[in-house]
Amino acid sequence: MGLVAFASAKGSPGVTTASLLVGALWPRPTIVVECDPSGGDVALRMPGDDGQPLDPQRGLLSLVAAGRKSLYPGLVPAHAQRLVGGQEVVAGVSSPEQSAGIGQWAQLGELFAELPGSDVMADLGRIGAGTPQNALLTHAAALVMVVDTVPSNVIHLRERLRRVKDQTGGPVGVPVHVAVVAEPKRARAVREVAEALERAELQLAGVHHLAHDVPGAGFFLGQVSGNPDRTHLVRSARPIVQELSERTQPYFVPQVSTQDDSESLLDQEGQA
Repeated sequence: MGLVAFASAKGSPGVTTASLLVGALWPRPTIVVECDPSGGDVALRMPGDDGQPLDPQRGLLSLVAAGRKSLYPGLVPAHAQRLVGGQEVVAGVSSPEQSAGIGQWAQLGELFAELPGSDVMADLGRIGAGTPQNALLTHAAALVMVVDTVPSNVIHLRERLRRVKDQTGGPVGVPVHVAVVAEPKRARAVREVAEALERAELQLAGVHHLAHDVPGAGFFLGQVSGNPDRTHLVRSARPIVQELSERTQPYFVPQVSTQDDSESLLDQEGQA
């Protein structure tokens, strides 16, 4: 599978929304994992596919507890939940205090990078030079940094990328994309952000315009009425998804059917 990490340098101008959005539009099966040690909010903003709140006892913390001795791919499905609309998620910790019990960040990165049958969208929240979730970047196929057009935030992004690179030695070989959240008609502002980052010689894989679109974002806040395909947000995300999915295709590991699965399928065909 391909592990795609989403993060911001200051605050969170839509990191969770971006990870859910890309996961929903991805051409292959995906699991969105909240890896923000300051606390996740998917369980607060999105109901399950049955219309009920997500189970607060199932998520990243329960996954780590179950894999205290050994984290392996077979553990993940038991700790994932399905959102309304069908997206699979592993909900994050509910408070920063809970993240103190997670010491296996590097192992989680390796686990998500080798998960068969699904690509993983990891919401890292805000990253810095010493944030623990940086360990996942070593295993990521791509990193998407989300930023708005506020000049001070662009400067924070530039410096954060430099410091993370100094600490992690890269991320070595990890293509870094920047998603600039701006009003649909502010393409010029996005180009200015791209030019500012280009002058910093950060060797970015791409700078993309992600529309600031309240109706579109509403679909990832549990407001699922209307047609999301018509929103500026979804339309702006499709080129990003295409580029990222093509880049991560070589990392995808298909789910291998077991003998029982094959027999069950043959039985169904025989009954038909």
